[in-house]
Formats: sequence, structure tokens, C-alpha cells
Amino acid sequence: MENELSSFEVHLWGLGNRLRGDDGVGVYIAESLIPIAPPWMRIVVCETVPENYTPWLLRDRPKELIIVDAANMGLKAGSVRRLALDELAEAVFETHGITLPLILGPHLGWLAVTAIGIQPEQLSLSLDLSPAVRRAASAVISIILNGTWQKIPRLHQ
Repeated sequence: MENELSSFEVHLWGLGNRLRGDDGVGVYIAESLIPIAPPWMRIVVCETVPENYTPWLLRDRPKELIIVDAANMGLKAGSVRRLALDELAEAVFETHGITLPLILGPHLGWLAVTAIGIQPEQLSLSLDLSPAVRRAASAVISIILNGTWQKIPRLHQ
């Protein structure tokens, strides 16, 4: 699922497993953004296979990639933090077989990468987001639409 426009400066990847409660927050955010994203942003619902979408980076050559996913950062449920690519190993992205730094490594010479992690409350079998994570998702959607994702606090400041 994606929006179908031809020129993209930014890609946003929504990661996660929608069947595991809060782990689906990245997918929820991406799906919510598809109909309302600015024309310069490609929204991609990657679910648990972001490696399948790296050819799109080569085709579009965006300036920036934003990754949105649940991340176990040891914070209060619903906390939102911006992570650098080298911090992704610290914040456990639960469902992905190949690490994001390994997937994106070949693209780092020309691509800026920002990961937005949302602390999950529950990862059990469920199609629903917890209230805290749903509130965080709404805030992140607004932040993306306002173009202010660089103002999200970093995990380690």
C-alpha cells in the first residue's frame, strides 16, 4: 500500500506486526497517512519486511527516510523518541529479522535516516493499540504532517 505520486523527497516506512497489539503502531500511522500525506512524501506500509522496499529507495532517491515503529526503549508506554540509525540496535525493534542498519547501510552515503520509536505497552495477540500508544500515534501523525519530526526528542540527549 502506498500513495501513487511520482516525485518524492521523503519516504516514510511504517513497520510492525498489526496482529501484536502495539507492535502495529508503525503500520497504523502509515495507513493513516496514505490519504493525507503531502505530495512530496511516499508512504510505505512495510509491516515486518522493510528489506522488500529498499529498491524503492534506489528508484526514487529521496533525501530522507523516516522509519516509524514500536521500539522497546525502556520508557513509559506511548513515549516517542527519535533514534539515529546507530541507536536502533539499543532500542529493540521486536519483529524484524534483518536489522535496519544492515538493510540501510549501503544507502547511507546519500540518504538521511530518522527512526521514530514509540514505546509499546502490550505486544500480545491483538488488533488494537493500547490507549497510550494510540494517543502517541495521533501525535506522530500530526508531527509528520507538520514536518517537525526533527523536533521529537532524541533517545539519548
